[in-house]
Amino acid sequence: MEARSDEPLKTTLINQFIMKKIALLAVVAGALVMSSCNNSEKKDTTATDSAQTVGEHVDAAIADLKNAEENARLKAEQAKKDLDEAIAKGDKAAEEKARAASEEANTAWEKTKAALRNAGEDVKEGLKDAKDATVDATNTAVDKTKDAAKDVADGTKKVANDVATGTKEAAKDVKDASKKVGDDISRKAKNVGEALKN
Repeated sequence: MEARSDEPLKTTLINQFIMKKIALLAVVAGALVMSSCNNSEKKDTTATDSAQTVGEHVDAAIADLKNAEENARLKAEQAKKDLDEAIAKGDKAAEEKARAASEEANTAWEKTKAALRNAGEDVKEGLKDAKDATVDATNTAVDKTKDAAKDVADGTKKVANDVATGTKEAAKDVKDASKKVGDDISRKAKNVGEALKN
């Protein structure tokens, strides 16, 4: 009778072992899924905010340069009108003053236009540099994502191999236990048969 009470215990222990392996696999798979999901929700608002601030500063600087260029153009036009009036009046002293003011205003206007062109070129170069930096950062992120995915795949493969090995071992244990139970049953049946003969 004792042999019969050991057999269900062994079967229960083997089943518990198999269930523990399956539960471990489920926990590991769940952990992998949880670690790989919802990473897109983590956003770095500091970089976006500073990029907007830089853009706003660039826009404001260009607007200031355009205003300065417009003011210099208006002063140059006014100086030209003053020169034309002085020439029309025939006042040589006023004409010399107006001519000097007109040349000064035209020079200031040309410098302002040159500064505006240079600012435009600087903005183009800055945008090109920002684009290059963005492409580099994107490529780096893609490479890191590929590496992480490979690491996850390797980890999953290892866990699957470990579970398969554990399952094979458990199946072997079940086979051995079944064989032992079969042998015990055969032995007991033989003993019962001999006892009945006597």
